[in-house]
Amino acid sequence: DDFIFRGPVIGPLVKKDIIDTLTSVSKDLNTAFPDYEMNAFGFTADDPIEPNRVWYFIRPRGTFLGPFKHPTMGMIEPTGAKYIGPPEARSVIWNDEGKIKYQSVGYVTDRFTGDTTGGRGAVFGQYAVMGQEIDANVGSVGTIFLQRLTGLLPEGMVPLSFSKKEDLPAWWTDERMGAEK
Repeated sequence: DDFIFRGPVIGPLVKKDIIDTLTSVSKDLNTAFPDYEMNAFGFTADDPIEPNRVWYFIRPRGTFLGPFKHPTMGMIEPTGAKYIGPPEARSVIWNDEGKIKYQSVGYVTDRFTGDTTGGRGAVFGQYAVMGQEIDANVGSVGTIFLQRLTGLLPEGMVPLSFSKKEDLPAWWTDERMGAEK
C-alpha cells in the first residue's frame, strides 16, 4: 500500500500507522465530542498542477461533553466547553487506480475566525478545548522532542506522530518527519 497521511506537524503516517493512531484516540474523541460536526465545504477538483487532487475546507464544531482517556495524561473529565475550530484546508490525492494515496489535514487558513482552540487545527484543536494545549507549530523544539521520544517507547504505548522511514512508500521523498521544518 502506498498511502500517506500528513498534517502540519503529524506524519508522514502510512496506512497501518494512521489506522493504529486513529483507533487509539478516535473512540474516546467520539465520546468526548458526541456532537462533533466536520462541516466540510468548498470541494474543488480543478487543481492545475495536480489533477488527481481534491481540495476542500472544514469548519469543525462540537462540545466537550464526555470523558476523554488521554494516552499519557489519564482521564480528562468533560467541561462542556465549546469546540469551535478555525477553518482548515484539507486535500486528498488519488492514484491512477482510483485509490487514495495521500491525505492532508489540519492546515488552518484563518486562526482568528470563530475559534476556541487558540488557532489549532485537527486533533490539536480538540486537545486545546480539553485543556491539553500542545504546540502545533512547525519547528516547535518541544513537539519535535516529544515526537522523537514516543518513537523510543514500547510500540502502542502512545500514538505515533510519524511512521518509520523504512515503512514509507518510495514515491514519498520529503525527509521531514512530524514537526520538523
